[in-house]
Amino acid sequence: MPLFLFVIPYFYPNHITHLKQLFSTRITHMNNMEIIEQLKEAKAEDVKQVFIALLQDYLTPAFGSMSKRDLDILLFMKLQELDLFPQNPDLYELVSQLRVTRSKARNLLYESKLRHTSPKELDEELKVLLQHPIFLKDQDKIGIEIDNPYLIDHLRSKLKKLNHITDGSFSPELVRLTTDAFIALFESYLPEASKKKIQKAFVEIGAEADKSFKGILKGALKKLGTKLADKAGGELAASAGDYLEPLINASVQQIKARFSTLFNEDSNSNT
Repeated sequence: MPLFLFVIPYFYPNHITHLKQLFSTRITHMNNMEIIEQLKEAKAEDVKQVFIALLQDYLTPAFGSMSKRDLDILLFMKLQELDLFPQNPDLYELVSQLRVTRSKARNLLYESKLRHTSPKELDEELKVLLQHPIFLKDQDKIGIEIDNPYLIDHLRSKLKKLNHITDGSFSPELVRLTTDAFIALFESYLPEASKKKIQKAFVEIGAEADKSFKGILKGALKKLGTKLADKAGGELAASAGDYLEPLINASVQQIKARFSTLFNEDSNSNT
């Protein structure tokens, strides 16, 4: 639908109703009634402000100069502003609700993140994901499930700076890392003071072999991976989070409470 049709109802007294209908008409091409119903429930003032911002972008630098690709990306971002989609949607959610291919959904997500996400925000997203790894059974690898393709590029860049690479054979959303690469990435988000607190906590609960920070963390991950080896999928990731969240937050008491059991189990098995 030509964008100039958006402008006409804006000058009528009941323009808000028309705006909602016009947004709905555009989304109807996506063939999804759920999105349309959600849009009908949006606040009129919110729809008005989003429309004004959309029109300003469309008119820059001139009317009709924006490509269809850029218009699709812009419209998707406006739907996010109206909370019709979260800032970090699941890829399948986009595929099913927008009725687009997986490639198209990944592109929408990549471009929207590229345009309004800062490196600091990407780091915060990555820190959360690091708390929920998947301990893979093949070749001592640790997996991180990431739907956001832009975040995957950010991860690759960080690993390259840390002299590590990602496994090129992973699926688009499952990043496979060596244990050393995962530890290097995890460590990069910890200040020195936190590392010392974590190191001391592990020594106090029985870490005996390599007492360097990397050595302690590698030993702890190995024990954790062994403990969770028989679990699968979401259950495994959730369980890993119980252990790794205290680590990335340097919560000494929780570290001792979680990991002391692992070290005690190992000691008992050796007696």
